[in-house]
Amino acid sequence: VRFRSCHGNKKIHFGSSEPEDFRVDEDGVVYAERSFQLSAEPTEFVVSAQDKETQEEWQMRVKLTPEPAFTGPSEKDQRKIEDIIFPWQQSKHSSPLKRQKRDWVIPPINLPENSRGPFPQELVRIRSDRDKSLSLRYSVTGPGADQPPTGIFIINPISGQLSVTKPLDREQIASFHLRAHAVDVNGNQVENPIDIVINVIDMNDNRPEFLHQVWNGTVPEGSKPGTYVMTVTAIDADDPNAQNGMLRYRILSQAPSSPSPNMFTINNETGDIITVAAGLDREKVQQYTLIIQATDMEGNPTYGLSNTATAVITVTDVNDNPPEFTAMTFYGEVPENRVDVIVANLTVTDKDQPHTPAWNAMYRMTGGDPTGRFTILTDPNSNDGLVTVVKPIDFETNRMFVLTVAAENQVPLAKGIQHPPQSTATVSITVIDVNESPYFVPNPKLIRQEEGLLAGNVLTTFTAQDPDRYMQQTSLRYSKLSDPANWLKIDPVNGQITTTAVLDRESIYVQNNMYNATFLASDNG
Repeated sequence: VRFRSCHGNKKIHFGSSEPEDFRVDEDGVVYAERSFQLSAEPTEFVVSAQDKETQEEWQMRVKLTPEPAFTGPSEKDQRKIEDIIFPWQQSKHSSPLKRQKRDWVIPPINLPENSRGPFPQELVRIRSDRDKSLSLRYSVTGPGADQPPTGIFIINPISGQLSVTKPLDREQIASFHLRAHAVDVNGNQVENPIDIVINVIDMNDNRPEFLHQVWNGTVPEGSKPGTYVMTVTAIDADDPNAQNGMLRYRILSQAPSSPSPNMFTINNETGDIITVAAGLDREKVQQYTLIIQATDMEGNPTYGLSNTATAVITVTDVNDNPPEFTAMTFYGEVPENRVDVIVANLTVTDKDQPHTPAWNAMYRMTGGDPTGRFTILTDPNSNDGLVTVVKPIDFETNRMFVLTVAAENQVPLAKGIQHPPQSTATVSITVIDVNESPYFVPNPKLIRQEEGLLAGNVLTTFTAQDPDRYMQQTSLRYSKLSDPANWLKIDPVNGQITTTAVLDRESIYVQNNMYNATFLASDNG
């Protein structure tokens, strides 16, 4: 309800005949004080405007009816177009016969969008109180009249009848600011131009629209109730300051519904989604799908328009499961003297998300390897522990190792987890004996002998040692491998070396008074 006096609305007090149902603010906007259903019979009340100084009062009857379905215009439905005549106002400080000219003021016009016509639709008739003595011509200028978008508003130049020619869309243009002019037949201005404000009243003709049809969020498993998850946002092209554009959110469904069908809640005004129940466990439910509804008219299910979107919430992993060995004891074997070979595979299970720090296992030796002959590496794909020999092992010294090992994750267990942080096991490793070659001590062996020694003389006896003292071996056999001058022979059983020719210092095979011969000892392996 708009009312304007020469002094402005600051000196005007508005009232309602039904204050319990309707109130009128200082700006003339009428609000319902309670919710009620409009029936077929119109609801009527009176709005009054009283001058605070003169106590002069004006009244206007307001009739509220539900908007009927369009069946075409009828005489009954056509609203009465009233003349707006701006009277002369008596001056407070003048004699009763002296009048003071009032400014030419047009109150704002409120026009609902999406009107069904018929068009042109008459709005109001603009008149100057000088039309009784002069022949006047009226015109309007501004965007919507003679400026783009042109032709929306027209005025009858003779009668001053202002009309709209088409339905308006508040979402495109919320208000029009026109100027009304009054001139005589010669084009002389008879009134000062006055601004005409046409406010396009919003109708609830737009559904809420989510910024995204699918929203993705995450929440750590084990989160406490009240943990923030994500925010969904919808917008409504209707007036955000009116109920038509005021949105409310709610969750329509949750899938899956375990461990509770209401694991989440949403702030109906902000769209913030938070946890409302405990029991988020990624190992049981890795993802939740929520259907979110946004409804305008402050969520009124009867009159509000709605739309939906999907919120996909992924439950992220925390380290709530330590690695566990699949056996208490693992077994392996390694040939003696071998290095850089895998002798045992240690396997663990972990319920956390694979290939994350909460799943990746780290192995360490806790006992049974004082000399550091083994190490444990982690296979990045299988998460197995690979027990590897890094130093040679002598079967004759160590025939078996019993190692104790531990496995834990790369990151500590989450707080409040009632599990030990690591798992332990033993590894039994058998060392396999291999057939090692006999060896001579000392080697090389130095013999001093004068030249001229005849054939058939014993020079020395070689005795080889066999390291495989635990193997079932027969006696060693000796043979000659290198004898350039063919001066020597060796007994294959006892290793005795005798001459077969005269030793000659001047032989070409003697270098620096030294003659070299090589003999071989072998077992039956």
